[in-house]
Amino acid sequence: MATVTPEAGDYDAYAGQYAANVAWREQGGVDGDPFGLLPPLLKLLADIGGCPVLDAGCGEGYLARVLAARGAQVTGIDISPRLIELARAKDPGGDYRVADLSQPVPGTAGCFDAAASYLALNDVKDYRGFAATLATSLKPGGRLALALNNPYSAVIDRHVIDYFDSGKASPYRGLWEAGIKTYYYHRTLENYLDAFLATGLHLTKLTDIPALANAHRRDASLPDGARFPRFMLLAFIKP
Repeated sequence: MATVTPEAGDYDAYAGQYAANVAWREQGGVDGDPFGLLPPLLKLLADIGGCPVLDAGCGEGYLARVLAARGAQVTGIDISPRLIELARAKDPGGDYRVADLSQPVPGTAGCFDAAASYLALNDVKDYRGFAATLATSLKPGGRLALALNNPYSAVIDRHVIDYFDSGKASPYRGLWEAGIKTYYYHRTLENYLDAFLATGLHLTKLTDIPALANAHRRDASLPDGARFPRFMLLAFIKP
């Protein structure tokens, strides 16, 4: 297991490689998302036309562009300055900001009708702070939808041996193979639910998403034909 340094998990150092990886995902459009996440995520967000929406951990703007194409007024926030530069280059009219969403972000409290996050939660070391900032950003009645690696798949994907080893950091194998040396922080489902519910949000939906055939490398420990939820969607509403 690689040793995690203070710089580990920093997408800023691998912005170009990461953008190329996202371009592969994006080429099939919404329905062609190789992870099968965009259609159910957008369904959870419902009608966002004309609504201010936060893309939390926006990276180079992949989800933000999808949301904007559906008429949302999107603000994308990410901790990586280089990824934000790429997002602005791809979408010059978009609103993209550099900030650490694990900390309160000035000027965002109560600003958004909805917030969404696409495969960013597992990259966040301070997930409790992330949950608090997202909850604070929403207006009353605001919706939050998050796509994440299914916590239970961490054992199958060999991020951890012990599912209850919360906080364990391990390399993202697929991204490392693409030259993107970033880290996955494992949390149990209980950890994540406790963090978001502690902010006062109400859980409205939990969806297990099976790995699609074209995006899954079958683990030798699973029998042929086995299906396992590689991803998960969590949806909340702010009272």
